[in-house]
Amino acid sequence: MNTEIEIQNVGNIPVAETEPVVVQHHRLSSTMSIIIFSYIGVLIRLGLAFLGNDKTPLCAAFWPNFVGCFIMGFVVEQKIHIHKHFTQLYIGLTTGLCGSITTFSGLMYDSCLALFGPSSHFTYPVSNYFAVIFSVFSASFIGFIVGRHLSMFVFPSSSEKVPYSNEFVQIWLFPLLIILSIPLLVLLAVLVPVGHYTYFIYSVIFAPFGSLTRYILSIVFNTNSNFPLGTLLANVIGSYIYLGMVAINEYVHTLSPLIKQIIISIIQGYCGCLTTVSTFMLELDTIKKRKYIYAYVIITLVLIQIVYIILARKFSFLCSPQS
Repeated sequence: MNTEIEIQNVGNIPVAETEPVVVQHHRLSSTMSIIIFSYIGVLIRLGLAFLGNDKTPLCAAFWPNFVGCFIMGFVVEQKIHIHKHFTQLYIGLTTGLCGSITTFSGLMYDSCLALFGPSSHFTYPVSNYFAVIFSVFSASFIGFIVGRHLSMFVFPSSSEKVPYSNEFVQIWLFPLLIILSIPLLVLLAVLVPVGHYTYFIYSVIFAPFGSLTRYILSIVFNTNSNFPLGTLLANVIGSYIYLGMVAINEYVHTLSPLIKQIIISIIQGYCGCLTTVSTFMLELDTIKKRKYIYAYVIITLVLIQIVYIILARKFSFLCSPQS
């Protein structure tokens, strides 16, 4: 009861008295948490991607999207508690971690690989195409729901939650981690010799830029809860950049090994973190009217798939990766 009264009282505070300082401080601290968790998210995605490839029944985007949506569902169910005691942690986990683990652009490219890739000549490409899209979206939504249910089971609403009140950790944890991470990443990028997995390091460097771009787009354009334009733009733009980078990597044969690794890093780090399935699933769960749900899904998929299919049909090298 006291908690409800406190929340109501907070809502009665005039916006003019709180917004200028609070909003700026909130967004700055949120930015720092997004940066740190995007490091972790992209590494988890790159690791999980090895569980799915052209030699397995599942595409590379299956497990990252399932795991990311599962974590998103678990965290969202504890939103009130986490948001009240450690706001930066909630935004870092959802926008930074889950948004970086899941990738919409990777899923869109995997669907085109199923339709036009080398293996499509030996199977039924159209059915494979729809199988990739439906299986990943279904698994992602199931992961989101299971995550919420598990969260309610582990932390039921009736259980007493201990408030976290260490202000020093809340204020300085993420800034200190960023200060430590920047020189470490620079040293790794400079000292580690170029190899087949160098893109792991550069992907971590590019990851925060993708996550922050998505965060900014959501702040600016997600003004209508029934149609989250910011997330739509992030997924569409990120998917276009993804295909453009694939085209450069596959068509320009004179690129040095380092440049190729950097391009792969932009694909996996920037584009992978700019696009998200976890937020997409959360929005589908929160949009109230069914017609807006269908409109949001169809518009997002059509804008991406039309471009992907036309270009992949015209330029076969886009879906015949050699690296």
